[in-house]
Amino acid sequence: MTTKADIQPQIPRVITQIAYPAYMVSRNWDIEWLNAQAEEMIFGRPVRKIAQIEERHFFKLLFTTEAIELVGDFESFVKSHLPLVQGDIPPPTKNPMLVPLGSQVVEWLQQVWPQEFPALPAIDYREESVRFRKSPFDRHHRVAAIFREGILVIWIPAALNLSPMLDLLTGRQNVISDLLMNKLPAMKSMAVLVADLQNSVKICADLPPEEYFELITEMWSRLEQPFRDHGGASGKHVGDGVVRYFLARHDSAYAHIVNALLCADSIRQIMQEISASWKVKKHWLNDLVLNIGLHEGREWFGYLPTLPTPEFTALGDTVNITARLSGQARDGAIWATKHFLSSLPSQILEHVTYGIRRPSGNGEHLIPRTYSRVLDLPDHERAPKSADIANLSVSEVLRLDANAIREVLRSATPRENL
Repeated sequence: MTTKADIQPQIPRVITQIAYPAYMVSRNWDIEWLNAQAEEMIFGRPVRKIAQIEERHFFKLLFTTEAIELVGDFESFVKSHLPLVQGDIPPPTKNPMLVPLGSQVVEWLQQVWPQEFPALPAIDYREESVRFRKSPFDRHHRVAAIFREGILVIWIPAALNLSPMLDLLTGRQNVISDLLMNKLPAMKSMAVLVADLQNSVKICADLPPEEYFELITEMWSRLEQPFRDHGGASGKHVGDGVVRYFLARHDSAYAHIVNALLCADSIRQIMQEISASWKVKKHWLNDLVLNIGLHEGREWFGYLPTLPTPEFTALGDTVNITARLSGQARDGAIWATKHFLSSLPSQILEHVTYGIRRPSGNGEHLIPRTYSRVLDLPDHERAPKSADIANLSVSEVLRLDANAIREVLRSATPRENL
């Protein structure tokens, strides 16, 4: 039998130095990072080369890779993860990622699935009778560091002193930063929101420097709440403009689109409050508005190792189109692509007032529930940079009944619910 004296404890400084099988799963239980030991000893294939995020779902991988053959006590291995789920994903019979695995697999998972989830500490570890066929050890510690961003799981031989690993995981912020720096990129469906402060150059010129910084700080501190409430992941944040990504979920085809739309509406309301406050404060006539663009697409998504902290980025046309659309908007308007709005179910779209405003003898006439190519908009000439989206079909979101939309979501089926 191997004892602690037989092996030297490994003292990692960063997660990439962990010498035992380790992986990070998101709250959707998609694998977002893993090391070579996990690929070799658990899954038996190069998981890091899988581009589609849906194909990196942890429980799906267990039954579509060599895990059943490579993990000696497969049932104990699976059960060790179940307390960590904490209700973040639907049970097997209602999980669209698992149903395609077949009734036999789904029924087995359903039988071992917890009815209730125990409260867990920030670092949960327990000794398990789990062995890996490519390891000489027949018992392991399952160590799980639970973060808001996901769960880091490490399998350490039971004969090894856990203290060095627990010391590493105690520095939670460093671990998270390290995980983000090494997070795997993936193809993901997402809604993108781009918001830009109108007349920012004039406003900057009108204000003393310290008041301009005060205004920008107030804006982004107030807007952080709706971004957080609706799950908007932070993209590039350049002065008075912002990008947010709303990632699709496995259990809903449209949750990310609804979240982006509700977030845009919250932004508009908050900016009205900020604008009114600064009009009183400065006795000026400037309107403080964010012009917003909304679009949806499927792009490569990941982190860039920028300092001082990594940032999300998406590679593809979706972000560029959304930014151009934001540049086309004026006076705090929300412009959305036809693809974005058409992806919403009818029971939600009926609570959204959108359309195209056309000039008329009495000012403007709204043509509701219609779209227009950008080049056909009355004021297209004011935005020459929009030439690359000239044939894009878009519409202006004028109003929406957020309460009614949330009520629709509350009454939706579990699979559709946000």
